[in-house]
Amino acid sequence: MFFMNRFTNKKVVYKDEVFYLFLLLIQIALRDVKGSIDFEDAFKRRLGFQSSTDWKKFRACVDLLEDTEYAIESAFQFQLGDLSIKNNDHGELYIRLYGILNAVYLQSKAFVEISKLLHYPNPKLIDKSFKELKIYKLRGIAGSHTVDYEHDLETKKQYPKIKNITTFRILQVTLSKTGKNICAIDENNISFEFNLLDVLSEYEKLATNYLIKLIRHSIDKLVHKKVDKLEMQNRLDIMLPNLIDYSMINKNDQYEKEKYVSILKKLKRK
Repeated sequence: MFFMNRFTNKKVVYKDEVFYLFLLLIQIALRDVKGSIDFEDAFKRRLGFQSSTDWKKFRACVDLLEDTEYAIESAFQFQLGDLSIKNNDHGELYIRLYGILNAVYLQSKAFVEISKLLHYPNPKLIDKSFKELKIYKLRGIAGSHTVDYEHDLETKKQYPKIKNITTFRILQVTLSKTGKNICAIDENNISFEFNLLDVLSEYEKLATNYLIKLIRHSIDKLVHKKVDKLEMQNRLDIMLPNLIDYSMINKNDQYEKEKYVSILKKLKRK
Protein backbone atom coordinates (compact mmCIF):
# COMPACT_ATOMS: atom_id res chain seq x y z
CA MET A 1 0.00 0.00 0.00
CA PHE A 2 1.31 3.45 -0.85
CA PHE A 3 0.25 6.97 -1.70
CA MET A 4 2.02 9.95 -3.24
CA ASN A 5 3.22 12.65 -0.89
CA ARG A 6 1.38 15.75 -2.07
CA PHE A 7 4.40 17.92 -1.16
CA THR A 8 7.22 15.91 -2.73
CA ASN A 9 5.44 13.75 -5.35
CA LYS A 10 7.33 10.72 -4.08
CA LYS A 11 5.99 7.30 -3.22
CA VAL A 12 5.25 6.97 0.49
CA VAL A 13 6.02 3.56 1.97
CA TYR A 14 3.54 2.13 4.45
CA LYS A 15 4.83 0.05 7.33
CA ASP A 16 3.29 -3.20 6.09
CA GLU A 17 5.96 -3.21 3.37
CA VAL A 18 8.63 -3.20 6.08
CA PHE A 19 6.76 -5.85 8.09
CA TYR A 20 6.96 -8.05 4.97
CA LEU A 21 10.73 -8.36 5.48
CA PHE A 22 9.98 -10.55 8.51
CA LEU A 23 7.99 -12.88 6.25
CA LEU A 24 10.79 -12.82 3.69
CA LEU A 25 13.03 -14.13 6.45
CA ILE A 26 10.75 -17.17 6.79
CA GLN A 27 10.75 -17.70 3.01
CA ILE A 28 14.55 -17.67 2.89
CA ALA A 29 14.76 -20.16 5.77
CA LEU A 30 12.23 -22.45 4.07
CA ARG A 31 14.29 -22.43 0.90
CA ASP A 32 17.51 -23.15 2.83
CA VAL A 33 16.10 -26.30 4.48
CA LYS A 34 14.16 -27.61 1.49
CA GLY A 35 14.77 -31.33 1.06
CA SER A 36 15.81 -31.94 4.68
CA ILE A 37 14.90 -35.37 6.06
CA ASP A 38 13.42 -33.91 9.23
CA PHE A 39 12.06 -30.71 7.75
CA GLU A 40 10.40 -29.32 10.89
CA ASP A 41 13.52 -29.79 13.01
CA ALA A 42 15.76 -28.31 10.30
CA PHE A 43 13.46 -25.31 9.91
CA LYS A 44 13.37 -24.75 13.66
CA ARG A 45 17.16 -24.89 13.97
CA ARG A 46 17.66 -22.70 10.89
CA LEU A 47 15.74 -19.86 12.57
CA GLY A 48 17.07 -20.57 16.05
CA PHE A 49 13.61 -21.27 17.44
CA GLN A 50 13.08 -23.34 20.58
CA SER A 51 9.92 -25.11 19.41
CA SER A 52 8.78 -26.51 16.07
CA THR A 53 5.65 -24.35 16.37
CA ASP A 54 7.54 -21.11 17.08
CA TRP A 55 7.36 -20.14 13.43
CA LYS A 56 3.57 -20.05 13.79
CA LYS A 57 3.94 -17.76 16.80
CA PHE A 58 6.33 -15.60 14.79
CA ARG A 59 3.89 -15.40 11.89
CA ALA A 60 1.02 -14.54 14.25
CA CYS A 61 3.09 -11.69 15.71
CA VAL A 62 3.86 -10.30 12.25
CA ASP A 63 0.17 -10.49 11.33
CA LEU A 64 -0.62 -8.66 14.57
CA LEU A 65 1.85 -5.91 13.68
CA GLU A 66 0.07 -5.42 10.37
CA ASP A 67 -3.46 -5.59 11.76
CA THR A 68 -2.85 -3.16 14.60
CA GLU A 69 -1.06 -0.77 12.25
CA TYR A 70 -4.34 -0.30 10.37
CA ALA A 71 -5.95 0.87 13.61
CA ILE A 72 -3.00 3.16 14.42
CA GLU A 73 -3.08 4.64 10.92
CA SER A 74 -6.79 5.36 11.31
CA ALA A 75 -6.08 7.05 14.64
CA PHE A 76 -3.64 9.42 12.97
CA GLN A 77 -6.21 10.17 10.28
CA PHE A 78 -9.37 10.62 12.35
CA GLN A 79 -8.36 10.32 16.03
CA LEU A 80 -11.63 9.66 17.93
CA GLY A 81 -13.94 10.47 15.03
CA ASP A 82 -14.26 12.00 11.56
CA LEU A 83 -14.97 15.74 11.87
CA SER A 84 -16.63 15.81 8.46
CA ILE A 85 -19.37 13.52 9.78
CA LYS A 86 -21.76 15.61 11.83
CA ASN A 87 -23.03 13.54 14.75
CA ASN A 88 -22.97 13.56 18.53
CA ASP A 89 -22.20 9.88 18.99
CA HIS A 90 -20.30 9.68 22.29
CA GLY A 91 -20.22 5.92 21.89
CA GLU A 92 -17.95 6.25 18.87
CA LEU A 93 -15.52 8.37 20.87
CA TYR A 94 -15.17 5.66 23.51
CA ILE A 95 -15.03 2.78 21.03
CA ARG A 96 -12.23 4.45 19.12
CA LEU A 97 -10.39 5.46 22.30
CA TYR A 98 -10.49 1.93 23.71
CA GLY A 99 -9.64 0.43 20.31
CA ILE A 100 -6.66 2.71 19.68
CA LEU A 101 -5.19 2.12 23.13
CA ASN A 102 -5.63 -1.64 22.82
CA ALA A 103 -4.11 -1.66 19.32
CA VAL A 104 -0.99 0.08 20.62
CA TYR A 105 -0.76 -2.34 23.56
CA LEU A 106 -1.14 -5.40 21.33
CA GLN A 107 1.40 -4.14 18.84
CA SER A 108 3.97 -3.39 21.52
CA LYS A 109 3.58 -6.93 22.86
CA ALA A 110 4.07 -8.31 19.34
CA PHE A 111 7.38 -6.42 19.08
CA VAL A 112 8.52 -7.84 22.42
CA GLU A 113 7.58 -11.40 21.43
CA ILE A 114 9.34 -11.11 18.07
CA SER A 115 12.46 -9.85 19.83
CA LYS A 116 12.41 -12.94 22.05
CA LEU A 117 11.94 -15.33 19.14
CA LEU A 118 14.77 -13.70 17.18
CA HIS A 119 17.09 -13.64 20.22
CA TYR A 120 17.40 -9.86 20.06
CA PRO A 121 19.52 -8.53 22.95
CA ASN A 122 17.51 -7.61 26.06
CA PRO A 123 13.83 -7.93 25.07
CA LYS A 124 12.96 -6.78 28.60
CA LEU A 125 14.39 -3.37 27.75
CA ILE A 126 12.00 -3.11 24.78
CA ASP A 127 9.07 -3.97 27.03
CA LYS A 128 10.24 -1.46 29.64
CA SER A 129 10.63 1.27 27.01
CA PHE A 130 7.05 0.83 25.85
CA LYS A 131 5.73 0.81 29.41
CA GLU A 132 7.42 4.15 30.11
CA LEU A 133 5.51 5.90 27.33
CA LYS A 134 2.66 8.30 28.09
CA ILE A 135 0.26 6.32 25.93
CA TYR A 136 0.87 3.28 28.14
CA LYS A 137 -0.13 5.40 31.11
CA LEU A 138 -3.21 6.60 29.24
CA ARG A 139 -4.15 3.01 28.49
CA GLY A 140 -3.87 2.10 32.16
CA ILE A 141 -5.98 5.06 33.20
CA ALA A 142 -8.60 4.94 30.45
CA GLY A 143 -8.53 1.51 28.86
CA SER A 144 -7.50 -1.27 31.23
CA HIS A 145 -7.14 -0.36 34.93
CA THR A 146 -9.59 2.50 35.24
CA VAL A 147 -11.08 1.14 38.47
CA ASP A 148 -7.89 -0.36 39.96
CA TYR A 149 -5.06 1.82 38.72
CA GLU A 150 -1.75 1.81 40.63
CA HIS A 151 0.13 5.09 40.50
CA ASP A 152 3.73 5.01 39.28
CA LEU A 153 6.69 5.82 41.52
CA GLU A 154 7.00 9.38 40.24
CA THR A 155 3.40 10.18 41.19
CA LYS A 156 3.75 8.46 44.56
CA LYS A 157 6.80 10.60 45.35
CA GLN A 158 4.99 13.75 44.30
CA TYR A 159 1.90 12.88 46.37
CA PRO A 160 3.15 10.69 49.27
CA LYS A 161 -0.18 10.65 51.14
CA ILE A 162 -2.43 9.48 48.29
CA LYS A 163 -4.12 6.12 47.88
CA ASN A 164 -1.80 4.18 45.59
CA ILE A 165 -4.55 2.00 44.15
CA THR A 166 -7.17 4.34 42.80
CA THR A 167 -10.01 4.77 40.33
CA PHE A 168 -10.25 7.21 37.45
CA ARG A 169 -13.04 9.05 35.71
CA ILE A 170 -12.62 10.19 32.14
CA LEU A 171 -14.22 13.63 31.96
CA GLN A 172 -16.65 13.24 29.08
CA VAL A 173 -16.79 16.99 28.52
CA THR A 174 -13.10 16.92 27.50
CA LEU A 175 -13.56 14.16 24.93
CA SER A 176 -13.67 15.39 21.35
CA LYS A 177 -13.12 13.81 17.98
CA THR A 178 -9.61 15.27 17.79
CA GLY A 179 -8.62 13.83 21.19
CA LYS A 180 -6.63 16.99 21.90
CA ASN A 181 -7.45 17.16 25.59
CA ILE A 182 -8.34 13.84 27.20
CA CYS A 183 -8.66 14.56 30.91
CA ALA A 184 -8.88 11.97 33.69
CA ILE A 185 -9.26 12.56 37.42
CA ASP A 186 -8.81 10.03 40.21
CA GLU A 187 -10.29 9.68 43.70
CA ASN A 188 -7.33 11.62 45.14
CA ASN A 189 -8.35 14.54 42.90
CA ILE A 190 -5.18 14.09 40.85
CA SER A 191 -5.79 14.79 37.19
CA PHE A 192 -3.87 13.98 34.02
CA GLU A 193 -4.34 15.43 30.56
CA PHE A 194 -3.33 13.75 27.32
CA ASN A 195 -3.19 14.85 23.70
CA LEU A 196 -3.91 11.67 21.75
CA LEU A 197 -1.81 12.54 18.71
CA ASP A 198 1.14 13.60 20.86
CA VAL A 199 1.26 10.36 22.85
CA LEU A 200 0.55 8.31 19.73
CA SER A 201 3.39 10.00 17.85
CA GLU A 202 5.74 9.27 20.74
CA TYR A 203 4.78 5.60 20.56
CA GLU A 204 5.07 5.46 16.78
CA LYS A 205 8.58 6.87 16.87
CA LEU A 206 9.73 4.22 19.35
CA ALA A 207 7.91 1.38 17.57
CA THR A 208 9.47 2.32 14.22
CA ASN A 209 12.89 2.47 15.84
CA TYR A 210 12.53 -1.06 17.21
CA LEU A 211 11.08 -2.32 13.93
CA ILE A 212 14.18 -1.19 12.04
CA LYS A 213 16.50 -2.58 14.70
CA LEU A 214 14.77 -5.98 14.63
CA ILE A 215 14.92 -6.13 10.83
CA ARG A 216 18.62 -5.26 10.83
CA HIS A 217 19.23 -7.84 13.56
CA SER A 218 17.43 -10.47 11.44
CA ILE A 219 19.54 -9.66 8.39
CA ASP A 220 22.75 -9.78 10.37
CA LYS A 221 22.12 -12.92 12.41
CA LEU A 222 19.63 -15.07 10.49
CA VAL A 223 20.32 -14.47 6.80
CA HIS A 224 23.37 -16.48 5.86
CA LYS A 225 23.89 -16.01 2.13
CA LYS A 226 25.43 -12.74 0.98
CA VAL A 227 22.98 -12.36 -1.91
CA ASP A 228 20.03 -12.66 0.48
CA LYS A 229 21.57 -10.19 2.91
CA LEU A 230 22.06 -7.68 0.10
CA GLU A 231 18.51 -8.11 -1.16
CA MET A 232 16.93 -7.54 2.24
CA GLN A 233 19.27 -4.68 3.13
CA ASN A 234 18.64 -2.98 -0.23
CA ARG A 235 14.88 -3.30 0.20
CA LEU A 236 15.10 -1.76 3.65
CA ASP A 237 17.41 1.06 2.51
CA ILE A 238 15.07 1.96 -0.35
CA MET A 239 11.99 2.02 1.88
CA LEU A 240 13.26 3.91 4.91
CA PRO A 241 13.71 7.38 3.35
CA ASN A 242 10.09 7.28 2.16
CA LEU A 243 8.55 5.65 5.23
CA ILE A 244 5.18 7.15 6.05
CA ASP A 245 5.06 10.26 8.19
CA TYR A 246 1.77 9.89 10.01
CA SER A 247 1.64 13.58 10.84
CA MET A 248 0.95 14.18 7.14
CA ILE A 249 -2.27 12.15 6.97
CA ASN A 250 -4.35 13.92 9.63
CA LYS A 251 -7.66 14.30 7.77
CA ASN A 252 -9.31 16.02 10.72
CA ASP A 253 -6.62 18.69 10.63
CA GLN A 254 -7.10 19.09 6.88
CA TYR A 255 -10.85 19.42 7.41
CA GLU A 256 -10.40 22.14 10.05
CA LYS A 257 -8.03 24.10 7.81
CA GLU A 258 -10.38 23.85 4.82
CA LYS A 259 -13.28 24.95 7.00
CA TYR A 260 -11.28 27.92 8.24
CA VAL A 261 -10.37 28.95 4.67
CA SER A 262 -14.03 28.62 3.66
CA ILE A 263 -15.13 30.91 6.52
CA LEU A 264 -12.52 33.53 5.53
CA LYS A 265 -13.74 33.49 1.95
CA LYS A 266 -17.33 34.01 3.07
CA LEU A 267 -16.30 36.93 5.27
CA LYS A 268 -14.43 38.58 2.40
CA ARG A 269 -17.55 38.41 0.21
CA LYS A 270 -19.56 40.38 2.76
